[in-house]
Amino acid sequence: MANRAYILTLLFVGNLLNFYDRALPAVVLEPIKEEYRLDDTQVGILASAFVLVAAIAGVPLGRLADRIPRKTVAGWGLFAWSLFTAAGGVLTSFWGFLASRVGVGVGESSYSPATGSLLSDLYPSERRSRANAVFMLGFPIGTLLAFFTAGGLAVAFDSWRAPFLIAAVPGVLVAFLVLRVREPERGAAEPAQDNSQEMQKIRSVRSVYGLIIAFAGYNFAAYAIGTFLTPVLQRYYGLDLVEAGAVGGIVIGVTGLAGLLVGGRLLDAAARRSAAARVHVAVACLAGAAVCTAGGLAAGADALWLLVLLLSVGYLLGIIYLAAAVPVMADVIRPKQRSGAIGLMSAVGYLLGGAGGPIVVGIVSDAIAGPGASTTAEANGLKTAMMIAVPLAFAVAAAGMLLAARSVQADREAMLATA
Repeated sequence: MANRAYILTLLFVGNLLNFYDRALPAVVLEPIKEEYRLDDTQVGILASAFVLVAAIAGVPLGRLADRIPRKTVAGWGLFAWSLFTAAGGVLTSFWGFLASRVGVGVGESSYSPATGSLLSDLYPSERRSRANAVFMLGFPIGTLLAFFTAGGLAVAFDSWRAPFLIAAVPGVLVAFLVLRVREPERGAAEPAQDNSQEMQKIRSVRSVYGLIIAFAGYNFAAYAIGTFLTPVLQRYYGLDLVEAGAVGGIVIGVTGLAGLLVGGRLLDAAARRSAAARVHVAVACLAGAAVCTAGGLAAGADALWLLVLLLSVGYLLGIIYLAAAVPVMADVIRPKQRSGAIGLMSAVGYLLGGAGGPIVVGIVSDAIAGPGASTTAEANGLKTAMMIAVPLAFAVAAAGMLLAARSVQADREAMLATA
């Protein structure tokens, strides 16, 4: 029990550093944009390059984690992305900075498939959402810390590069600890299974398709918000860098923290009724996120409070779904294939969603603002693009989970029947 709690805590800290490092460019995006003279489309490409590479690397690294110790894949990935984060604070050309973010993407793509499989062997199905919620607390807490500290560090050191160098140090230390953990046997939390059975074909599990659609839709919305919320607050609402970082931290960090703390227990309570019940809760939360973010992003320049309120509620509801994504996949995929399945979901989700969100919003923003746009036109263009894209992406995610709900119970029973 103690070993299980220690591993979960350690993996959570690694995930916190994961999302801290991811969020850094978004917090200091306006200084980066000014130094390299980028438009919003180029900013979207910069943000998406990281996710695109992570998506491509996630499949082979997920399959690798099904074949070698998962702590090896996760630990060395954490070490690698920490070094590349530091490189982003040293390299002075745009292409060098872009290459460093690509390296961060490769390193971080190893973490979710390996740790998702490992946690699924530490906790049984009816406790996985809570365990995954604790692990995923690294998302809002890491993002919150980035939004609250990166702007201040950049101002204190008079350079947007300083946070990248500072962030790398704890990552190297935690990577060493991850490499030393004693991981559980594969399938330890499931009923005994006969490994002589033919390996399950992931493509034959019908609910997987809906889970992948949902993950793509969620990441489209989440990465669009994470990339462009600070610029919207600065351009449209007139906040400075530190103020925008603090508000962004509230919207993404504080509400994300609350959503995961509530969502883990809520989803596990539903899972005790049936595998499908957990999915239905996620559907309702994603639909609510679509409605709330539409209202928040429609708020005028004199109603910042309304943007913060409704966008926060929408983000909270969306992140509850995130506590269900990996546990539902683990419900329907056999233990020895879980890293690969989670890697596949992550790859498609990040490729279409995480990479697509910033690029699409950037392109739509520039198209609405028009060539040679004024500062006001740029502000209106970006906010309008967000108002169109984010709620629609959450709605697509809800539709994906609704599709998965139709077959998840049968897929769960089929997986257990191979025992």
